[in-house]
Amino acid sequence: MLKWTSKLVGCLAAAAMALAGGGALAQSDYPTRPITFVVPYAAGGATDVAVRVIAEAMARDVGQNIVVVNKAGGGATIAAKSVAEAAPDGYTVLVAVAANLITNPIILDNVGYDPIADFEPVSLLSANPVILVSSKESGFTTLGEVIEAAKADPGVIPVASYGIGTPSHLAIELLEAQAGIDLIHIPFNGGAPAQTALMGGHVPLMMNILPSEVEPLKAGEVVGLAIGQMKESAFAPGVPTFSEAGVKDFEALTFFGLVVPAGTPRAIVERLNAAAQTALTDENVVATLTRQGMAIWPTTAEGFGEMIATETTKWAPIIKAAGLK
Repeated sequence: MLKWTSKLVGCLAAAAMALAGGGALAQSDYPTRPITFVVPYAAGGATDVAVRVIAEAMARDVGQNIVVVNKAGGGATIAAKSVAEAAPDGYTVLVAVAANLITNPIILDNVGYDPIADFEPVSLLSANPVILVSSKESGFTTLGEVIEAAKADPGVIPVASYGIGTPSHLAIELLEAQAGIDLIHIPFNGGAPAQTALMGGHVPLMMNILPSEVEPLKAGEVVGLAIGQMKESAFAPGVPTFSEAGVKDFEALTFFGLVVPAGTPRAIVERLNAAAQTALTDENVVATLTRQGMAIWPTTAEGFGEMIATETTKWAPIIKAAGLK
């Protein structure tokens, strides 16, 4: 009896080793079929264009096609929910943005996923600051002038954003809190109408994302007052940071990066991260993002995860104080 039991145990052990080896082999061979990138916006936008050139470069690195699928709607939450529910095998990747990982999970009662527990960070791809700009007709040429005027007449000076709950709106709330001022928030339905109102002299100020203001700045159509990162940007030469302009430690960034469903094997996460870092040095990727005024931000998977956690902690009280929750 002992003889047969020993043989059985040996066979089971061998089978277990074979299965374990098979799993490791499957991970080391990854990918063996096309990968899907899910973008939370409609095709043709700046993020979509950037993601497509990055996907092409990553596809060359991993040796498989990467198919970009657009799932717009729900404030970017529809795309996130679909990826959270996908198999954790590395073949469905979310193009994550602040809306689906940070702001909307705080603002909305039920987005259908947990932005921390349901995803594994892969890599940040691009992060870009907000910028406060003024119209030529406003007379504002520095942030200090805006703060002085706002303190003299609280609740009088209008400032445009591209929508309620957007990074531009939240940056306005952060500015008011840190500078101790009260502005009139004028939300528009998108960046284009807000920009039109600014340049038409209907509002004196606008909080926008830097990539959208690169060309107006170059053309001298708007005045850059301050950018929301801790160092000056090559895309806005001569425009000071908020800290330099008098609002210390002010930072407000938008971003996009890659995450996969929680439970995705570590080897697959690392393979995708390596491909992303290689892609971010690709000439076409660099040229495309630079042309759009987007800064390239390579990171480790851990670094991106830390950023998500830090941004969530930072913006939660701002969102609640603004009455958005």
